[in-house]
Amino acid sequence: MKKKAIDDFLAKKISIGVTGFSRAGKTVFIGSLVQALLTADAYKGKRGQGPLAGFGPFDRGTFLGARIRDDLNSAAPHFPFRRVRDALYGEDPHWPERTEELSRLIMDLIIQDKKKKKFGLPNPNVQIEIVDYPGEWLVDLPMLDTEYHHWSSSLIERAVEGQRKHFSRRFFDLINSFPPADSFDEELAEKLADAWRTHLSEAANQGLVFNQPGRLLRPGTHINSPVLRLVPLPESWSDSGFYKGMTKRYKEYRRKIIKPFYKKHFSRIDRQLVLVDLLHALSRGKDAFNEMGDALGATLKSFDYGNGGVLDRLMGNRTSHVLFAATKADHVTRQDRSNLRVLLEDILLLFDDSAVIRATSAKIEFMALASIRATKDERTDADPKRQILKGQRKGKDQFWHWDPGELPLDLPPDWNNLYFEFMEFEPPENKLARKEGFPAINLGKTLDFLID
Repeated sequence: MKKKAIDDFLAKKISIGVTGFSRAGKTVFIGSLVQALLTADAYKGKRGQGPLAGFGPFDRGTFLGARIRDDLNSAAPHFPFRRVRDALYGEDPHWPERTEELSRLIMDLIIQDKKKKKFGLPNPNVQIEIVDYPGEWLVDLPMLDTEYHHWSSSLIERAVEGQRKHFSRRFFDLINSFPPADSFDEELAEKLADAWRTHLSEAANQGLVFNQPGRLLRPGTHINSPVLRLVPLPESWSDSGFYKGMTKRYKEYRRKIIKPFYKKHFSRIDRQLVLVDLLHALSRGKDAFNEMGDALGATLKSFDYGNGGVLDRLMGNRTSHVLFAATKADHVTRQDRSNLRVLLEDILLLFDDSAVIRATSAKIEFMALASIRATKDERTDADPKRQILKGQRKGKDQFWHWDPGELPLDLPPDWNNLYFEFMEFEPPENKLARKEGFPAINLGKTLDFLID
């Protein structure tokens, strides 16, 4: 047996699922983490410096390096690391396009075990598989525990309230233009699905994340499949043949789309990272903020590992670590970054009506994270001196000084007296990133938790 094959056989293998609702930063996180691992040599002898600071083996000097394994699972879609990396550094850095479907990236982490070295024992690598999948697919998971009638009623109720009532008007106009159909008609189902998809797309653009069925927004390989012609229907249609047909379609969607995805891919996941764009939701106002909490709360029930949750029933108690990370921590001032972590934990506890966080057998943690720092910390010159940010505003060439205000410490926030404004920044020009990785906040700590 060749040495590489022996190393692969002996390696400690860890599969890490990475997901997050729209704009949470999955693509940037994976690109930055991989680049940090590949460039760790730049910080030899510089303990506590670099993007991997906080990663135990790196801090202890036992992390010897990493390599990408393009040769493993070569027929499956691989995460486009090089394209993402190239977008992020150089003379015209920009945020990369988000990934649309499930992809993977496998790396060998070479970590020296001093005890094994002392006794002349083999030192197996840690082989991590990063599984990247759309957050829209995550939002579908609660559908497995919900019957069509309840699902339909709750989505119809949500669609006629707040901001969504403006986006769903075309869908309801279409519904009201037809009497309840006696039989299931694919042409009508397709028209309704197109109108519902438009509603979901416009809602997502405004930061609303509870968008089901998620495959209408991210169909992946199921694009144009009839099974995606799935919509909620009002109570007035419940006795119709069309309603019965849509109920059957709902069951088919769960059986053919949701269950196979989680059985096939989640059965291999050991650790789960859920990225949350809390700041963007906060800046969008009450509707977006509350909907994010609802989506997290509904999804969290599925992470009740070892206690009969959906994922536990589907695949057994394998996932041992779940990390919720509030992204874009560089978009708040330094003094507020610990508050960002606390706010995320408080939100999850508030919406955790099933007490999953308190009762689950999985190890759950919360963190504030910036995969790539787009800002620098500064202070005002004039009294009273206060912390501010400096960065290149999105769409602008020049650098801006920005005071984002303060994060609310109470839940629910006092929306009438909220002083926080989110500003989007471009990634900074960083010609050293090829050799030194990208500056980050808590990237190393995130990795440390996930492979501990």
